[in-house]
Amino acid sequence: MARNPYKDQIAVVGVGSTPYGRDLGRSHLSLGLEAAVNAIRDAGIDKQEVDGICGSGMTPLAQGGSGFLSLQGALGIERCTWALNSWLGSAFVYAAQAVATGLCDTVLVVQTYQRDPGMSRSANADPFRRNLSKFGDVGGDIGGPDFAKRWVHSGEPYAAWMRRYMHDFGTNKDAFAYMAMNNRAQGARNPAAVMQNPITYDEYHSSRMIWEPMQIYDMDVPVDCAEAHVITTVERARDLKHKPVLIHAMALGGTRCGEFYENSLPWTELAHWVSAKGMLDRSDIKPPEVDLFYPYDGYTIDAVCTVEATGWCKPGETGDFFKESWDPVEGILKLNGRTQVSTHGGGLALGRAGGSNFYSEAVRQLRGTEGARQVADAKTALINIGSFFHDPSAVMLRTD
Repeated sequence: MARNPYKDQIAVVGVGSTPYGRDLGRSHLSLGLEAAVNAIRDAGIDKQEVDGICGSGMTPLAQGGSGFLSLQGALGIERCTWALNSWLGSAFVYAAQAVATGLCDTVLVVQTYQRDPGMSRSANADPFRRNLSKFGDVGGDIGGPDFAKRWVHSGEPYAAWMRRYMHDFGTNKDAFAYMAMNNRAQGARNPAAVMQNPITYDEYHSSRMIWEPMQIYDMDVPVDCAEAHVITTVERARDLKHKPVLIHAMALGGTRCGEFYENSLPWTELAHWVSAKGMLDRSDIKPPEVDLFYPYDGYTIDAVCTVEATGWCKPGETGDFFKESWDPVEGILKLNGRTQVSTHGGGLALGRAGGSNFYSEAVRQLRGTEGARQVADAKTALINIGSFFHDPSAVMLRTD
């Protein structure tokens, strides 16, 4: 076992979400503030109890968005002893780390996303979205005219990895198809999801090709949305209104591939494998024991990677494993006949939120508040979020 001094000592006590939509016509800050207020109210605390903020974005002193400077000022939080901006699954881990190390006692995590001009022709044609993209995140150091500083994130490297995975392991596209089918089916159960219609195996295979062999159903859905979480100590959590959801184990993961995707490593050395091992080395709970599993689905190949990195099956076996785990009656995955996957629909159906909605859904399910969507007796959840190349996180949540 690796060191885990914070095990079950930190808890998620507040969750807040905005509506999800393709064209909400709102700024990052507007979305972030709504989610933040909802999370603080959900926790049942005074906003002045928040003494740490993790805002949204990659620029330390971002302006014009939903970074910690804008959030603290707009919320009227007087004093913080810790602040950071981050994204993907790492934002949650950094915030929990700040509480665990005593840099703050109660931290607010806010993550916002928008359907920006780089995501679709319709978004690029919208002057509102073009202006938000142009003037947001003022002071950023990513992109610009200097190609040496340009970091372009798109689907091409993941499409290449889909082809390489199929070639190296001699598989077809069943792993990707079943992941897409599961998430669209789960999304149809979730009133908040942007995509409400399930898809069939044949519909997946006949969908529009984007980058061979990646199809439209392999990609998450760009939306306008925000998610927020309040994290504090277990001692404080015991006095609040909701059943605490404990952070049992967590880890990030970095590899030597550096800044550029073309420096990719072999399949079992990608970043998800590093974060998964780091978390599992610290956890008393192993994947076959969990009730809920949330593999990141920015692209379906991400989910396949996390399935194998966390040990549900061996490399190259996800297609067969998913086929065996498919429940034809409910039309969803049940790993080993019991563990449900992405109960909210994930990015493929609920919408793209950089994985922050995975944490929100896991917390709500572990609280047992989801009515007709509730997974009976859910006590544990495994969440894996992030890129093959950067910012992967692996988190195990549990309740008493």
